[in-house]
Amino acid sequence: MRTEHSLTYDSPAADWLAALPLGNGRLGAMVFGGAPVPREPGLEHRFQLNDGSAWSGSPHSQDLGPAFSRESADAILAAARGQISAGNFGAAHETMKQLQHRNSQAYLPFADFFLAVAVTGDSGAPAGYSRSLDLARAVNSTRYQQAGHNIRIEAFAAHHPSVLVVTVESGAPQGLDLALRLDSPLRILRRTAAAGTAAMELKLPSGVAPSHDGGAVDYSDDDSLSLQGAAVMSWEHDGTDAAADDGGLAATGVHRATVFITTETTFHGLGRQPQGTAAGAADAARALLASAAATGPAGLLERHEASHAALYDSCSLTLDVPPWQGTNTAERLLAANRNPAGPLAADPGLAALLFNYGRYLLICSSRAGHPGSRPGTAWQGTPANLQGIWNAELTAPWSSNFTTNINLQMNYWAAEPTGLAACAEPLFALIEALQVTGARTAREYYGADGWAVHHNSDIWGYSKPVGHGRHSPEWSYWPMAGLWLVRHLWEHLQFGAAGPGFARDAAWPAVRGAAAFALDLLLENPDGTLGTSPSTSPENSFTLPGGGGRAAVAESSTLDLTLIRDTFLMVDALAAGLGWPDDAVAAAARRALPRLPNPAPGRNGRLREWLADPEEWEQDHRHVSHLYLAYPGDTPLAPELEAAVKASLDGRGDESTGWSLAWKILLRARLRQPEKVSDLFRLYFRDMAAERSGHSGGLYPNLFGAHPPFQIDGNFGFVAGVAECLVQSHRTAAGVQEIELLPALPAELPAGKANRLRARPGVEVDLEWRDGRLAGATLAAQREATVQLRSGDKILALRLLPGEPAAITVGAGGGLALNMASSRHDAAPQTT
Repeated sequence: MRTEHSLTYDSPAADWLAALPLGNGRLGAMVFGGAPVPREPGLEHRFQLNDGSAWSGSPHSQDLGPAFSRESADAILAAARGQISAGNFGAAHETMKQLQHRNSQAYLPFADFFLAVAVTGDSGAPAGYSRSLDLARAVNSTRYQQAGHNIRIEAFAAHHPSVLVVTVESGAPQGLDLALRLDSPLRILRRTAAAGTAAMELKLPSGVAPSHDGGAVDYSDDDSLSLQGAAVMSWEHDGTDAAADDGGLAATGVHRATVFITTETTFHGLGRQPQGTAAGAADAARALLASAAATGPAGLLERHEASHAALYDSCSLTLDVPPWQGTNTAERLLAANRNPAGPLAADPGLAALLFNYGRYLLICSSRAGHPGSRPGTAWQGTPANLQGIWNAELTAPWSSNFTTNINLQMNYWAAEPTGLAACAEPLFALIEALQVTGARTAREYYGADGWAVHHNSDIWGYSKPVGHGRHSPEWSYWPMAGLWLVRHLWEHLQFGAAGPGFARDAAWPAVRGAAAFALDLLLENPDGTLGTSPSTSPENSFTLPGGGGRAAVAESSTLDLTLIRDTFLMVDALAAGLGWPDDAVAAAARRALPRLPNPAPGRNGRLREWLADPEEWEQDHRHVSHLYLAYPGDTPLAPELEAAVKASLDGRGDESTGWSLAWKILLRARLRQPEKVSDLFRLYFRDMAAERSGHSGGLYPNLFGAHPPFQIDGNFGFVAGVAECLVQSHRTAAGVQEIELLPALPAELPAGKANRLRARPGVEVDLEWRDGRLAGATLAAQREATVQLRSGDKILALRLLPGEPAAITVGAGGGLALNMASSRHDAAPQTT
């Protein structure tokens, strides 16, 4: 295995954050690699299983009380607006608690598969242990010896059919004793075992409260209020069947065995009511296992590797550094952190490993189902949640839900630029479902057209403000998530990844609905401008005038206005492109645009977070939502505005949670500040073995990103950050898209190459650099495009032709030129 495409360890996982992840977008597994069993020979291997559809509750969760009449919701909003206008922000903060509903539902652990392995008739201790995860093949391997005989266990999560495949082999002449069992933290309705197959039928909770609300886990006798499901395993082996405990399977004298495990639930699509029973789910799972057995382990592995490679190989990053020679990735991270100059100064290859790992995790977490992979269901895939597709806790941190004020969006920032646009399809499916539930929320809470989503969501499309009437509006009240989410549909179009009809059928209704809601939400100010009230800036608060505490509710946060401006520009452009410039919503948005206040510097030269520019309560707050306009937005930054963004980042400081560090990397890259990227890299690559106070991010032994605790958005955000350091394409010059190479290359990555990075407006970019300078590049367009290529202060205007890559050479002075082999392209060097 190539060292920057593998995680390797020399001992079993001591806990979940050292286990290694497998996944196929629906079925996830954390592989521990074996642990001694008291008074038993050999090792018991644990595979902790997740199903992407295994959530508590049902669509009925959004219908639970309290319900708001139009009159009561209007009265609450009117009272808060009056208090804000009077400067009584503390009272408005308390008033807005009255608008809170309950909570989104929680992503659940599903089952555990245990595999006990011992050499028949031998009680010797295992030796020569190693375990690894090959990112390029998506295969987990565990190897060791017992009684001098090799034992090898390999596992992968096949995409079609959707099964976990575990193969056990040994050269021991007497063979192995194997014992298989299933267990679950959910309610087990029934166990069955017959003819080499064992099943466990399950009932899922009707509700799981967030930990900050007590974390209660509730089950209901009303089957319409929750999912049911099943975990099923079957196997084939060359030994002799033996008696098994706990409804499991067992055999002795085995030299080779293949185990197939899968899960099923009664989930019937995002936002839809569950259908079926646990028994029916078990039957569907057995059908998947039969399909897997008919294909056979060799055929499954071949199909799996091809399916995974189609995504994983769609982009690559290689650094010109010596290969790592160790055997323990966790020790590698610790050793790098002992270097006073920083982890990447000691081991720059870690950056390539984390880039590859993040893309691997997205592939595993977010894939639409292969046709026929879930018979009888409308499986479109579920998006990556706060922990991707992996979770072992019934009451997970923040319910392991879809947190829509940054975290869900960050999960997908790397998808377009690194060739994983297909992985965003489950997100698009969720956006489609949210338009239905969000339309009801917009009407109920605001009397508005369009659709609205607040701070949290789930697979049922939950869209209401959370909080149970008792939590702070700084995180519980924020109705702008839909406007942020549609940015992903827009980027899909901008990067040229959208198929025919996407603009009309997917982007247009979502963006138009978000714009319609924003138009109804806007209020006219005395000076004729438009704004929002009440308004929050996600999870942040400000100091009350006179220093008497803090509040989070005011008028016109910068994020509100930026998102509205963004959405109005999108709906106008889409309407024009689709031939509907006179559409009522697009026309109203066009008229409203010049009435939106522009972002501006405020106190201390920093970008205002609210229009009135109150004093910050928490100077180093982890959220930098007011800087959305710089990333992921693409607002042109005039010098004064760019200085304000830089001052805001300087004021917040570098120290933060894992996902916030990733966002700051992206912002510093957009600002072309490679030295600040380096500062953030030093914090991002910290090992979590060290005790640090507060929200200090880093990496766990399995390289999962730490909020802390674990949140996967930090892993995904890092991938996007590296891509943004290498290629940027959000700027335009005289209406022509600019593609900039190496705009923010950090000193820790002085030499390397990247292949098939994506740039707007649908261009694949290969580039190579040495000694921190561009050495050459190749651009390939999907369709004819005119672009402006930039490297430093050197510019080359290009007309790209589809199917004809344009090779770019770099002169001694850094000048860009088109290789004459690409003579059919037009090129014109320019200077700045």
